[in-house]
Amino acid sequence: MGMLLAAMMLVQDAATLEAAGRYGDAEAARRARYEQASRRAPDDRATADAAEKLADNLAMQLRLTDAEPFYRRALEIRLSKLGERHGDTARSLRQLSALAMARGAFDEADALAWRALDIQRQVSPPDDMELAWAINNLAEVLAAQGQAFDADPLFAEAVDIARGRDDPDLAILLNNRGNNFYRMAVATVIPPMFRRLAGASRSVVAPSDEAAQGGLDPTRKRQFLIQGRGLLNEAIRLVTAVSGDDHPDVANLLNGLAANYRAAGMMAEAESRYVRAIAIKARFLPPDNRDRIVGEWSLGDLLATRPGREAEARARLRAAMAGAIASQARYRGFDQAASAELRSYAPVFATSIRVNWRLSRTPSPVRAEP
Repeated sequence: MGMLLAAMMLVQDAATLEAAGRYGDAEAARRARYEQASRRAPDDRATADAAEKLADNLAMQLRLTDAEPFYRRALEIRLSKLGERHGDTARSLRQLSALAMARGAFDEADALAWRALDIQRQVSPPDDMELAWAINNLAEVLAAQGQAFDADPLFAEAVDIARGRDDPDLAILLNNRGNNFYRMAVATVIPPMFRRLAGASRSVVAPSDEAAQGGLDPTRKRQFLIQGRGLLNEAIRLVTAVSGDDHPDVANLLNGLAANYRAAGMMAEAESRYVRAIAIKARFLPPDNRDRIVGEWSLGDLLATRPGREAEARARLRAAMAGAIASQARYRGFDQAASAELRSYAPVFATSIRVNWRLSRTPSPVRAEP
């Protein structure tokens, strides 16, 4: 009884810390709970649940390589105890799909996502949140492969399920669909039904006009960005009502909102959101955390486009590069995972080189002699 009570307290403490955005502090409690469960019954469902929660915590810290063995352990136990056709098994498949997507293994991610959704549709009622998550996961996999337009109906279905249940995780799904509107607005591969229609004026359109290249209708692009901002702002209101303004989840939402404003040409609005986002991330996340690196780079990349702000941009980009290099310390060697993560930061290094090159070619102001 004493051991059970202690385990329950560990779980409660971990959940409280995670809700406050203190994922690193919660890790010790999650790890202790998993080790307790493993000692008591290594092949029990409770051990699978503890492995999943520990993996979730590591994933929240963007330590995906560390999380994967625990997700795989959970799946192994669930297949043995529950079989293929069970919601918990589907959830494990979904989690592994997300990891495969993160490392760029899209064929694997796609197969796991479809398998998870097929199971979930068999075992869940149509308004079940586990079904919403399975649908959302497949949408994310499609969007990551440049299929944002195919993904949108799936994102919408997941949002509708959560909204119908007034689920507390609605904000996450709103964020995901909101960001997908941004993907559609800036897409380079446009399905025919979304392309600009030249109409009667087609004969006088210059060859370089976007219409001839199948570009997105500017009016529709603007509509997509407006719809995306509406969803992201709704998500921010929901999260701040529960967690307050100072939370890593709010920072990530602000980052997405800033990208939307930038795509709409609203640079001042974009900058203010990036600044708020990185201020929150700096309080909660270490410099080598991916979310913080992306935040520093996003702000630096924007400042680099604004006249007279190059020095500020360079400072932000230098911080992003330092974090990217420091992130390699998590790996024992320069294996495939380490290489993939470092290569994913190519835009950080490219932007920094471009800004520094521009500054090196800008004449320094000549000081007047006293």
